[in-house]
Amino acid sequence: MQTLGERLQEARQRLGVTLREAAEFTKIRTDYLQSMEANQFESIPLADVYKRGFVKLYAKYLRLDDEKAGADFNTHHSAKASRRPLEAGAEEDAAFEPASPGGSITVNRDMLIYGIIGIAVIAIIIAFFI
Repeated sequence: MQTLGERLQEARQRLGVTLREAAEFTKIRTDYLQSMEANQFESIPLADVYKRGFVKLYAKYLRLDDEKAGADFNTHHSAKASRRPLEAGAEEDAAFEPASPGGSITVNRDMLIYGIIGIAVIAIIIAFFI
């Protein structure tokens, strides 16, 4: 089975495109493209989200399935995936909830709009009578 890097390199060569041409079109640095084709994603000094974006952009440019390429990157190269087992993910992915001494107050969009309209109406009434 081919690695993601091998598939990227093979697709580029099949299209007859040089690394320099690919870099100029995609605006991805040539050394990053070389690292991706060599399957050395860890040598790209960027966060995984940027690497995944570059992989998807490059795959799309090469007329490959960009979603599959992004999924392959997630499966095999993401630092987060290699750092922790799947079972341990539940605690880390919990939503952030700030501590509130008096309980929590939830304000949705409608409440915010009605509050702003209410304040505006009160301001107009006060301005009218003053």
